[in-house]
Amino acid sequence: MAYGRWTTIGNIARTVIRISGDAHSPPTLMHYCTRCAKLVVIASALLAGSGCRLMHRELMATRLLEQSRLLSQQAHYALQRGDLQEADRLLVQALRTCPNDVEARARYARVLWQCGKREEALQQLQMALSTAPQNPDLHVQMAEFLVELGRLNQAERHAQSAIAVAPKSSTAWLIQGRIALMRNRPDEALAAFYRALGVRPDDRDALHWIAQAYRAKGDWEQVLAVQQRILQGYSPGDEPPEQLAALGEAYRMLGRYADAAATYLQAAQRAGESNPYLALAAECYAQAGNEAEAQRLMAQIQPQQLPRAVAPQPLSQGEMTRMAGQEMLRR
Repeated sequence: MAYGRWTTIGNIARTVIRISGDAHSPPTLMHYCTRCAKLVVIASALLAGSGCRLMHRELMATRLLEQSRLLSQQAHYALQRGDLQEADRLLVQALRTCPNDVEARARYARVLWQCGKREEALQQLQMALSTAPQNPDLHVQMAEFLVELGRLNQAERHAQSAIAVAPKSSTAWLIQGRIALMRNRPDEALAAFYRALGVRPDDRDALHWIAQAYRAKGDWEQVLAVQQRILQGYSPGDEPPEQLAALGEAYRMLGRYADAAATYLQAAQRAGESNPYLALAAECYAQAGNEAEAQRLMAQIQPQQLPRAVAPQPLSQGEMTRMAGQEMLRR
C-alpha cells in the first residue's frame, strides 16, 4: 500500500512538471519553484488523507476496547454477586466488541472454568496467550488451571514463563512453589514461597503456603510461628475460625494441649458450625488431663448425635478422639 501511494505521487509529479513547463523556452528558477510548490501541496494532501484514515482506525479500535473493558468490568461485578450466567453474557458481548481484549478473554476463561467447562476455558486462555504471549498474569492463570487438572509439567512451563517475564511477580512464585509442593519437594517450595513473600511482605496467601510447606516437612515449630504471624494480620475478634484451627493444630502437634484446646474454643465461638472445634477442644483437654472440661464440652455435642430416648453416657478418651475426627471430616 505504501509503495502504491508513492508511485501515485511520482506520477503526479511528472505530470505537474510536464504541464507547468514551456516546451519552447528553457525552464527558469521560477518554473522550478512553481513545480516544487505544487508537488509539496499534492504530496501533503495525499499523506494527510492517509494519516486521517489511520487515526480514525486507531480511534475506533480504542473506543471498541473501552467498550469491551466496561462490559468486562460489569461481568466482574456479576461474578462477585455469584451470577455466572450474567457474567458469561457480558463477556461474550465484550469479546464480540473487541476480540483482542485479552483481559476479557482471561476473565471469560475463568467463568467457563467455574462452570465446569474446563477444556473450553483452556482454549480461551490459549487464545489470550496467542495475542499476548508475554503477559505473566495469563501464564499464571494457565498454570493454576493446569495444576487443578494435575498437569504439573505443563503448569511448570507456564509458571517459569511468568517468572522469566516478571521475576518480581508474587503470584508466579506462588504457583511455582505450589507445583514443587505437589511434587513433594517442600524445600524447593519454601524457596519459591519466600520469594513471593519478599515481593509482598505479610501476604496471607504466601504465609499460608509457607505453613503448608512446613507441615509437609513436619516442622511444627515453624508452622506455629507462621500461623501466629498470619493471625497478627487480623483485628482482635476478626480471626477466621480456619486460621485459629490451624494454630490449634500446631499447638496440639507440639504437645501443648491446653493452648490447643483454648484456641479451638476460640474457633468454635467464631464458626457457624462449632461442633468440630468443640470436639477437638475436648480431645485436647482430655490429653492435658482435664477430663471434667473434656466431658463438659462433649456433652454439648453428644445429645445432638444420639436418639432422644437414649440418655447421654460418658465418653472414653478414645471415643472422643474418634468423634473429633468424624466432626472434622464432616466440615
